Amino acid sequence: MQNTEQFAQTIAQSLLGAEADCPARPLIAMRGIRKSYYIGQPNELEILHGIDLTVYPGEFVAIVGESGSGKSTLMNIIGVLDKPTAGEYVLDGVNIHEADDNDLAAIRNRKIGFVFQTYNLIGRQSALKNVELPMLYAGVPGGERTRRAKEWL
Repeated sequence: MQNTEQFAQTIAQSLLGAEADCPARPLIAMRGIRKSYYIGQPNELEILHGIDLTVYPGEFVAIVGESGSGKSTLMNIIGVLDKPTAGEYVLDGVNIHEADDNDLAAIRNRKIGFVFQTYNLIGRQSALKNVELPMLYAGVPGGERTRRAKEWL
C-alpha cells in the first residue's frame, strides 16, 4: 500500500504528466500542534496534545471524534481563525506563526473556505448581498460581485 506522499505523487503525475516529477508540497503541514486555554491561575486546560497532520493537494480529509475532543479547536487553527499555543503550522508554504493579522486575513480570504452546519447568513441582508459579501472583502468591483452572485443564485 502506498503512503500518502506516494499516493499524492501518483495522482499528480496522472493529472499533470512530467510537470509532477517534483514531489507535491503539502497544502497543510502541522507538527506538534498544541492548544491550551487558561481558566485562571494556575489552571491550564490543554485541548490539543501534539497534533501532526499533513494534507496534500487533492486529498480529502475528515476530522472526526467525540464531542469535546478538540475538532472545532483544530478546525479554527487550520482555518487561521486561531493560533496554536505550540507547534508549527505551514499552510501552502506560509508559516502561520510568522504571518501578521493582515496576512492572516488575506489567507482566510483567498485560501480557506468553510462550510458551516448552519448557514451563518446575515439576516438583515438579502441572499444576493450575503453571496456578494466575501467578494466585497476580496476587492471584487460592485458590478462584477452582483453579476457573479446572480449567476450563482
